[in-house]
Amino acid sequence: MGTKSGAYQDVYIKREDEMVSLKNDVTDFCEKYIKPVHPDNWDWSVRDFENPDNDPTIDEARAIAAVVYNDLNKNIETDVDLSTMNNVEAIKAYLNPNSKHERFNMEEFAFALKVELEHGRIKDVNVTSNHPFLTAMIALAHMTESLTYYKRLAVMEAQGEIYEIMRKIESSTTGKEEWYKELGKAEQELNEARSGLSERLERMDDIPPLEKIGD
Repeated sequence: MGTKSGAYQDVYIKREDEMVSLKNDVTDFCEKYIKPVHPDNWDWSVRDFENPDNDPTIDEARAIAAVVYNDLNKNIETDVDLSTMNNVEAIKAYLNPNSKHERFNMEEFAFALKVELEHGRIKDVNVTSNHPFLTAMIALAHMTESLTYYKRLAVMEAQGEIYEIMRKIESSTTGKEEWYKELGKAEQELNEARSGLSERLERMDDIPPLEKIGD
């Protein structure tokens, strides 16, 4: 049975032999890492991400990336062992705050976080409770397979939108003028997505080639 919008299950994780509400852990994480860079509306457990005005910011992406990057570079055991991640050296280079492409990378990472929040409280299938770290792990899981993943995703989504608009135009007997306007917007989005992918490919020079390719 479905739930009404806004009605979500809480998710529990096991920590030191105790079950902890993931929602509470989200708030704790956000207070520590997100609030300093985004003091207004900092708690992702209650933030309305369906409103585009609340999309993850570049500064938030930096803060989350720093947590992951520091864990990857520690020589001590952490609660989540990230050292076994596929293509870990490429991910470290991508997240490196000293990368010459740092701003471009973090703009992309902020977009990736926005995309993967669909696994949180945006939809009725809640896996992450909008936890920034878990959302980042989903994004990085895709990026371990291809650092161009999200730029290619933007191209694919724009192409899909154009395809559906063309179907609307072909099947409609009235209102085609509005659909042609939408088609123009979608074609512009596709051009921008292709440009973004080209720029991503040009800015791979400080990221080592992936050691593991494919499944």
